[in-house]
Amino acid sequence: MENLIKNIIYSSIQNFFKNENDFFDYTSQTGMTEWNLTHHLCNELSKYIFWLNNEVDVAKRNYENKRPDIIFHKRRTNKFNLLVVEAKKNCNDKRQDMNKLKMNWMMKPLSYRFGVYINIWGNQQYEAILIKRNGEEIQINETNSKYIASAIIKDQFKDSIKKVMEEIGIDPSREPLEKLLEEKLDKEVLRVFSLEEWNIR
Repeated sequence: MENLIKNIIYSSIQNFFKNENDFFDYTSQTGMTEWNLTHHLCNELSKYIFWLNNEVDVAKRNYENKRPDIIFHKRRTNKFNLLVVEAKKNCNDKRQDMNKLKMNWMMKPLSYRFGVYINIWGNQQYEAILIKRNGEEIQINETNSKYIASAIIKDQFKDSIKKVMEEIGIDPSREPLEKLLEEKLDKEVLRVFSLEEWNIR
């Protein structure tokens, strides 16, 4: 699943550059904000992570109103907390943002499975780092990632993921997701992306 998430992030960034190729070209009357960047990144990511809800800049009331830039999860439960994103649009000190991902979102009780720091400061100028629950950090770039065309996602398989999620249910008393159920969901997701054949896991 780690390689799939890495490839999804890489593909989403490349799609952003393609679909928003004039993002950094604007008049003196307009100033682009990180919120705007976050909105466009979320649009691209959601084309791939279609089986979960996505939120932009949502306030977590029970967590001192902390606000992740983007999250992919299922509402009303922490069971499917998959990805939390911190997005920036200028070169800055990434360590503080990466620590925020680890400490605020990837620890219990929220326990997001993956975090990603994405900094985009120009056309084809970016840095992206995937963070795993164990704290391991993985650079995301063209040398270690594969582009996935969103067209390969077959509609008939999307329902099979939804079916597995319904079977698991959103009962908040059984969190986080048990390992066997997580593996079952992962297998279905990988099948949709045909990644079992590529041996990308």
